[in-house]
Amino acid sequence: MITDEQVDLIGNEISESGITSAELKDDLLDHMCCLIEIDMKKGLDFEQAYQKAFLQTSPNGYGEIQNETFFLLNYNKIMNMKRLTYISGFLFALIATIGLLFKLLHWPGATLFLVGLLGMACVFVPLVLINKFKTEVHAVLSEKMKWILGASSFLLFCFGGVFKILHLPGSVVLVVSAFVIFGFGFLPFLFFRMYKTSIESA
Repeated sequence: MITDEQVDLIGNEISESGITSAELKDDLLDHMCCLIEIDMKKGLDFEQAYQKAFLQTSPNGYGEIQNETFFLLNYNKIMNMKRLTYISGFLFALIATIGLLFKLLHWPGATLFLVGLLGMACVFVPLVLINKFKTEVHAVLSEKMKWILGASSFLLFCFGGVFKILHLPGSVVLVVSAFVIFGFGFLPFLFFRMYKTSIESA
């Protein structure tokens, strides 16, 4: 049988994993204790039984359980959010494309390009970031920075384009800032994450 000290040890491991739901902590503790007791009755010592139970339950860490639980409990909301995100992205990109065509051909309605750019900047990009950080919690700082810097450069580029078309002051600063952040911020993190992923999967 598991001793109180061993139960406390498992509880501390779960608490230090970053799980915030008290109910989930209790359920996970009970589950782990049951698995460990079953294997200890088969002759394994506590350490061996604990490692086996851990690998069976959460091989990528206890935090994975919380992420999966959150996804299952909020599946419909998450799916609706994803639909809204990508439908809005498609519509605003299409509007911007049509507006750019009208502008190049000097047809009336070229302001659609501005509507598309502003929609991408004010609706699509924030929704993408919300989706990423709510449903795919990244523990790795470089992954977070990749998304933040990429979104920042895109936003600055969109607003710089709008300022340029409307002949507003500050357009050059916005566009140059966008390219600097993209080249010296987003790209290094992008290729660093690609390199790390290739090493981990090798």
